Amino acid sequence: MERLTGVLGARVDAGDVRTLSNEALAELRALICEHEVVFLANQSLTALEQVEFSRRLGPAAESPFIEPSPDHPEVIKVLKEARDGNAFNFGGAWHSDFSFLPNPPSFTILLALDIPPYGGDTLWSSMTAAYNALNPAQKETYESLGGVHSARDAYSPKMQAIHSGLSSMNIVCDDSANEYEIHPLITTHPETLKKVLFYNRAYVRDIVGMSDEIEKLRLMEWLHLHTTDAKFGYRHKWTAGDLAIWDNRSTQHYALNDYSGFRRELHRSTVAGERPLP
Repeated sequence: MERLTGVLGARVDAGDVRTLSNEALAELRALICEHEVVFLANQSLTALEQVEFSRRLGPAAESPFIEPSPDHPEVIKVLKEARDGNAFNFGGAWHSDFSFLPNPPSFTILLALDIPPYGGDTLWSSMTAAYNALNPAQKETYESLGGVHSARDAYSPKMQAIHSGLSSMNIVCDDSANEYEIHPLITTHPETLKKVLFYNRAYVRDIVGMSDEIEKLRLMEWLHLHTTDAKFGYRHKWTAGDLAIWDNRSTQHYALNDYSGFRRELHRSTVAGERPLP
C-alpha cells in the first residue's frame, strides 16, 4: 500500500480483485474506509464481474435518473464521446454520489476503460479532514445544523438540456428531483466512527437550523470553499485498467471536463449505504 497524500488516497496492490479472498477483501474495505479513496491498477472486469465484486462490498445502491448499461442494470457507463465536444461532463461538479437519497451509497467503484491522452482527471476531497480543520466553535455550531439535500438543480426537468449533450448516456430528468432529504451537517462515519463534514454544493440546497438567510448563504459558500480546499484533496490522472473505490460517506469528488474532442469511458457501480447519522 502506498499513500498518495498526507490526507487521503492510497494505491493498493491487491492483485486481481476477482480472486480476492474474504480476508483480503476485508483488509481492502478497511483501507478504503481509512484512506477514503483507493486505486488498484491493471484490472480487467466485464460488467458482470464488476457487479460481482461490488456485491461483495454490499448490495447495489439505487441510481436514479441515469439509464444503466445494457450489459448489466447495476452498471452505469460514464461515457463522453469525442463528438460530444464541450457537452457537460457527467460528475462535473463537486458532489458526493446521490447524497439526496434517504440512504446515499456507501462506496462507488469506477473502472477506467478508455482514457483521453490528457485531461479527464478526477479530484477527491476528504470531508474528514475538512471537519478536523474546523475550530471548536464551528464544530459545536455545526453539530446542530442540517443540510437539505436535493437533486433539483442537477436532475429536475429544467436540467434536461444540459444532460442531453451526452450522446451515449441517457439521463432522464424528472420532477422527483425536487424531493429532498435532511441529513446532519456533521455526521459520524459508521465504520471508522470519525466525524465528517457532510456537505457538497451540488446537492445541499439549504441549511436547517439557521434563520438569517444572508448568513445561511454566506455559510453555504464558505462550506463549499472550505470542503474543496486543495489541502484536503487528491487529483488522479487515469490510466486504462485503473479501478478506483471511494467512500461517499467521507468524500466529495469532481470529474474535470478538459478533454474536448476525445473519448472517455469508465464503468461505475455503487454499494448501498445507510442513513447518515450525527
